[in-house]
Amino acid sequence: MEITVTVNPSVDRLYELKQLKVGQLNRVQLIKKMVGGKGINAARVSANLGAKTVATGFLAGSNGKYILEQAKNDQYKCKFIETNGNTRNCYTIIQSNGEKTEINEYGDHISLQYFNQLLETIEQLITKNSVAAISLNGSLPPSEIHNFYPQIIAKVRELNPNIKIVLDTSGEALADVLNSHFLPDFIKPNETEVAELLSFPVTKNYKVIKEEILKSKLIRIPNIIVSLGEKGALFKHKHDFYSIKLKPVKVVNTEGSGDSLVGGLLYALGKNYGFQEAIKWAIASGTANAMETKTGFVQLSKVLEIIKTIKIERITD
Repeated sequence: MEITVTVNPSVDRLYELKQLKVGQLNRVQLIKKMVGGKGINAARVSANLGAKTVATGFLAGSNGKYILEQAKNDQYKCKFIETNGNTRNCYTIIQSNGEKTEINEYGDHISLQYFNQLLETIEQLITKNSVAAISLNGSLPPSEIHNFYPQIIAKVRELNPNIKIVLDTSGEALADVLNSHFLPDFIKPNETEVAELLSFPVTKNYKVIKEEILKSKLIRIPNIIVSLGEKGALFKHKHDFYSIKLKPVKVVNTEGSGDSLVGGLLYALGKNYGFQEAIKWAIASGTANAMETKTGFVQLSKVLEIIKTIKIERITD
């Protein structure tokens, strides 16, 4: 079984208008309302591929109820903790010239009581099931909890050190983990996130990214997938680095592709595939999502076709 943890999910709303007039009244029509949350998308993809998957985290209010209702259309199981307040809203406004404006709420405060309930839920899932992998996904909500993700990683390691831990976050939440003693088995920043984290110019040059990782705290992470868009990805496995290239596909919607990559990785880890085969499933799932209009969705047939085109080569000095 695989587990995803989403501590700050959302209900996402997409609006389109000709021009956003700042400081004035703008009338818009809701184009799309959908479930947001990196771990929820990852759970959907993992389950679509055939893995028994459980999504946990925090939900609240009418938005939380909406997420649970929508989950009935998917194959993953929900084990969320109900909190006070209301799960946050995130808004995307797209103008006719393609310019996109995003407004994301911080989310409701998570108390120590709710955090402890989450740890208890994770413990129950691990002790009562054969869990191969768990992913910790997305931004953190406002909370007085220090070392939020490191504490969860420590708990999982205590319960079963063989469980693979995938961390999909960025910014301060990722930095807190890197500065702790409790590290995940996988992280998956894109080229912008890794450049911001390590303070170097954004690039898709494999060797430049490799050298920056080698002289940073990231060297402590056993497996790193740096997604590079149309150029594929860079993959670090222990002390070796690999370039990942694949046949171009017709891109429809890239939203949720990183989450889908995590879903494909969770599926492969559950199957106990070798590291190269697992990375192929991850990259193929992220790519397959980009071919769909739906966010965080893949078709198994497309994933299998993409896997055939993936080439992995070791990067030499």
